[in-house]
Amino acid sequence: MEPIPAGQQGRVRREGNDIGNDTGEDTGNSIGHHAGNGVDDTAEDRSSPDREAADREAADPHCLRPGEARGLLARAPWRRLVVLGDLAVERAPEPVEGYGARPWYDRVASALDEAAEDVAYLNLLGRREVRVAQVRSSQLPAALAFRGDLALVCCGTAYTPDETFGRYGLTAELVRIVAPLRDAGCDVVLVGAHPLAAWPGLPASRRERAAEQQGRVSEQARAVALRHGTLYVAPDTHRPDAAAAVWSRDRPRPNSRGHAALAAAVVRALGARTAAPAPAPDPADAGSGRGPVRPP
Repeated sequence: MEPIPAGQQGRVRREGNDIGNDTGEDTGNSIGHHAGNGVDDTAEDRSSPDREAADREAADPHCLRPGEARGLLARAPWRRLVVLGDLAVERAPEPVEGYGARPWYDRVASALDEAAEDVAYLNLLGRREVRVAQVRSSQLPAALAFRGDLALVCCGTAYTPDETFGRYGLTAELVRIVAPLRDAGCDVVLVGAHPLAAWPGLPASRRERAAEQQGRVSEQARAVALRHGTLYVAPDTHRPDAAAAVWSRDRPRPNSRGHAALAAAVVRALGARTAAPAPAPDPADAGSGRGPVRPP
């Protein structure tokens, strides 16, 4: 597989997009190797407007400060990152003045690389939202074949008004995804979403229902995380003044500020986990081989 020519991708070398799924979905799969410690993977030199953007983002308490990721992940053991879920891959979020343009998963990959060089990165998100069952059938086999040591899993977070989860529906699907990853020795982070009810494009009549459904999704994801010794991470943007500012105006996807905030939440949670003793797994899983997320 031929790497993308230098100058088109900066310091990130993408090495292939030939891992498909079995649902006929058009996927955005990509494998990259991060070489070098730079966080900015889009350009070698920043222009003055780029520096101003970085300054605004750095002043946002919901986003990472310069050098914060390196300090938080200094002891991080992970070298092979895989991302999978029901979200659609997004390479160019709606811009917000003063914030970088990269999506949250690419930001997390770069943060890991800032702390440890040569991090391999596989993104299995498709170009369209999919159902959670399709994540298991089409993305999980590729994630296991990649033999990653850290998986970011986003399930139940895509806005799919025609898909509802029963009392334990999402729990069952998440277990079918998380358990094989844990059995393979991969640490897992279940990633939540910004409050959907705050999306400006959502009709007022549907906001209460959206909040209730998102609450059920979060509750089930937290239960799976506790049972399997993994992390559940949701962005700290639930205050009304912050929640509306993270969404795109015309579609239920995060804007560039939303992506920056979500990346910061994931990086900070990973940093806290590597710095603290890992919790004991649920006794119900004793003997299953699934331990807690590993500190170094």
